[in-house]
Amino acid sequence: MAKRKQTTTSRPAAPARSRSPWDWAGPALALLAFGLYANTLGHGYVLDDPLAITKNDLVQRGFSAIPDLLFHHYRAGTEGANASALLYRPLSLITFAIEWSLAPGKPWLSHFMNALWYALTVALAFAALRRLLHRYSVLWPAAAVLLFATHPIHTEAVANIKSRDEVLCLFFCMGALYAWVRTLEHLSARWRVVALVSYLLALLSKESAVTFWPVFPLAAWCFWDKTVRQSFLASLPMLGPVLVFLALRAVVLSRVSTDFSVSPMDNPIVETSGWAEHTATAFAVLWKYLRLLLFPEPLLSDYSYRHLSVVGWGNGDAIAGLLTYGGLLSLAVWGLSRRYAWAFAPAAFLTSMALYSQLLTVIGTLLGERLLYTPSLWFCLGITWAIWRLFGVDLKEIKDLPKAKKLLPATALFALAALLFSLQTLRRNADWKDNLTLFRADVAKAPASVRLNNGLGSELYQYLSAHDSLPQAQQEAILQEIERHSQAAIAIRPNPVSFLNLGNAATARKHYEEAVRYYEEALRLAPKYGIIRINLARTYAAWGRIEGRQNNNLKRCTELLEKAVEYGNQEPDVLLDLGTAYGLLGDNSKAVEWFERVIQRDPSNTTAWRNLAVAYRMLGDHARAEACERKAAEQ
Repeated sequence: MAKRKQTTTSRPAAPARSRSPWDWAGPALALLAFGLYANTLGHGYVLDDPLAITKNDLVQRGFSAIPDLLFHHYRAGTEGANASALLYRPLSLITFAIEWSLAPGKPWLSHFMNALWYALTVALAFAALRRLLHRYSVLWPAAAVLLFATHPIHTEAVANIKSRDEVLCLFFCMGALYAWVRTLEHLSARWRVVALVSYLLALLSKESAVTFWPVFPLAAWCFWDKTVRQSFLASLPMLGPVLVFLALRAVVLSRVSTDFSVSPMDNPIVETSGWAEHTATAFAVLWKYLRLLLFPEPLLSDYSYRHLSVVGWGNGDAIAGLLTYGGLLSLAVWGLSRRYAWAFAPAAFLTSMALYSQLLTVIGTLLGERLLYTPSLWFCLGITWAIWRLFGVDLKEIKDLPKAKKLLPATALFALAALLFSLQTLRRNADWKDNLTLFRADVAKAPASVRLNNGLGSELYQYLSAHDSLPQAQQEAILQEIERHSQAAIAIRPNPVSFLNLGNAATARKHYEEAVRYYEEALRLAPKYGIIRINLARTYAAWGRIEGRQNNNLKRCTELLEKAVEYGNQEPDVLLDLGTAYGLLGDNSKAVEWFERVIQRDPSNTTAWRNLAVAYRMLGDHARAEACERKAAEQ
């Protein structure tokens, strides 16, 4: 019997995806983005980096702290950082903890990761926008992401390690957008899960990811021909991560005291006299944001009091802001009503700026370059559409590029802008090397900023303390610079930090009486400012020793040393000097009291035991004197 011929069936092979010449664009843009920030790899911890990393006890526990970081507020591991108690951003802190475990105290790794995350964001943004704008030429997303990748407004977000929250937030938002578009293409359950998880991670990076949600229905309406109802329903699942995040945040922050307020030094808008002044100041700041996107110069690490001030409706910037943003809103509404693709950009930009406008809520800062990180992507998307169309390029020509002659003017403009942006990014990155370099560069551009003047004064004093072998003339020049910037800040607004810096400068010159006046004024302005009490205690101790050892003014010595103790200096040497001074004054009862306190803190202090023996003998208590002498001999 003949064998039956065995037959096999196989599923038809999936058609191979055709390669596009534009597939190289994403990696190329990512490489460019990383290269622009390669010069930050040798930088240190700058600005708020210590609060997030080197002074954060949870972060420094490394891998073991990850569960705690998930269930504590943003600055739970940083002593005294209560101003951030209502922030919940665990993801960036988790990445810092991992990096600390791998390379403790080595900022190069965190700078490398910031640059890498930025490069990955650029590549993902191109991929997401390319899919989103599927009916339009790839020229549009390519130009938009090129400007985004090179824009100098991102230097704070990338060069400052702490701003990892901004970078991670946009990366995961782009991941959510990419995956969500894939679900519109194929109704894929797998991509829907990716979109939901990615969006949740964006929210865990920074709360402002909440304002990204409108991007989903806007995209469905503008690019996928959905009705209003369909656009909302398609985007409805993406509210799930928002609800999960808000619930988790509520649980975590329920354990945190809300007893704090925004300082006018951080955000001067809290000192406005009414709603009219408040809105005028808000629109003036919004205009400043737009100007920085168009002409990113000068760039500053701080825009607080009094570089930017409260203004009224007679201010030109306030009027310009109202007209510009009112025009953008009108254009967005008009364009969306007609499903114009370009309307997506201003609509997304306005929603991303909503939390930072000071109109919905007052935030902890008046203006920050890092806050433009996500909005700048939508700005670049809108401005590139306008430029392509201005030069007559039809972005609906998907398959074939227009002739080179037609592309050349706009392409040349984008290339020039990217070159200028890149040069400024490289130059600005150099300022972020360390605090001293940053504050010196920025205070020259914003001499009316109290915080920048104070920051430079503080950094100069730290530099002087770390380089005490400098020639006397150079030390004096640094002290004069500290005083100049401190006095400049006080002239703008008296504040504790300026008086603290003046006290430090006086202490360095050993002008102790002058230093005490400055420190006590600082303490009057900020009674809970711990470092002032510490410095006061040290200054009183140094001054007291001078009066006792050099001037032989023992009564004044005891007064000053007791002041040092009152302000918290419990060092055994200070207590020993107090006991010795009282002994020399003949007040042996007081001498015994202070020598006993030395021994309580340092039981092995031989000098204290011997001096205590002398004091007891002078009081006629020979038994105790002999016991103290035996203790001294045992040490």
